[in-house]
Amino acid sequence: MKIAVTGATGHIGNVLCRMLVEQGFEVRALYRSDSTSIAHLNLNLIQGDVLNYKSLLELVEGCDVVINCAAIISIHGDPSGIVYKTNTEGPRNIVTAAIEKGVKKILHLSSTHAVYEQPLNEPFNESRPYKKITDYAYDYSKAIGEQLVLEKINEGKIEGCVLRPSSVLGVFDYRPSEIGKALLDFYQQKIPMLPPGGYNFIDVRDIAQSIINAIPKGRNKQIYLLSGHYYSMKEFAKIVHKVSGKKTPKIVMPFWFMRALLPFVKVYGKIKGAAPIFTIEAIHALKYGHPKMDNSKAKSELNHTCRPLKETIADFYAWQKTENHLS
Repeated sequence: MKIAVTGATGHIGNVLCRMLVEQGFEVRALYRSDSTSIAHLNLNLIQGDVLNYKSLLELVEGCDVVINCAAIISIHGDPSGIVYKTNTEGPRNIVTAAIEKGVKKILHLSSTHAVYEQPLNEPFNESRPYKKITDYAYDYSKAIGEQLVLEKINEGKIEGCVLRPSSVLGVFDYRPSEIGKALLDFYQQKIPMLPPGGYNFIDVRDIAQSIINAIPKGRNKQIYLLSGHYYSMKEFAKIVHKVSGKKTPKIVMPFWFMRALLPFVKVYGKIKGAAPIFTIEAIHALKYGHPKMDNSKAKSELNHTCRPLKETIADFYAWQKTENHLS
């Protein structure tokens, strides 16, 4: 079976490509400029972009299934508009190219941020309503991108389903991701205090395997929540300490204090020429992280599994050391 993967050099994308190859699939992988994370794998590499329709036609030619992992994740808004453009036009382009080339099935990677977290006292499952234009840029862009793909699927032009991961972390995090940066900062003891709240975390390998399981098992027109387990940031820090032996902060900042610091954080970021160390989007995500995400549908239909966070963090640090990023 031939599989096309967009966003192949991203965190989920590169781990997915590794596991697809290991499990005997023939993989065509789309990369934009730097293929370092997947260059050594037995893949058919296609240079292009989800905003370049011609490169997508080349990617999907002769493929049975397309897996769309391409997206720009942002907790810093969307001042240039590239987040919205990539996360909406990209899915529309890839599903259109797949239909044009007669691809049998599309799997679209969305996000738990595409839908509303509140109310927190009701189940968080696949039926939550979509975020709107008045919400944060990344969240809204993922909501629109998912709906564009589902529209084509529901019209019967192609078979497919949507997969919504929660916060993903783990090995082969080359860039690294926002949560990967946080894990490195914990290890290097750069975090003086903990933010309040928490979120639902899932190992990238568990996400990748559930995506692979969805190739034969994912039912047409369905949405699957690929969540893991909820941890407060205090619980998260304790696990980091147990795994790494490094001291982690015990003091938790209240939300009002974090919000009060935002103007100073922005100024500090401008002085240093870097993105702010935390943003209003990040504060909101932790404050309203749902404590009980219901992944029972994915478990029963896709054999979705969630390994312990302790194992994920231990493997992350071990991999970072093999890459000489930690001593």
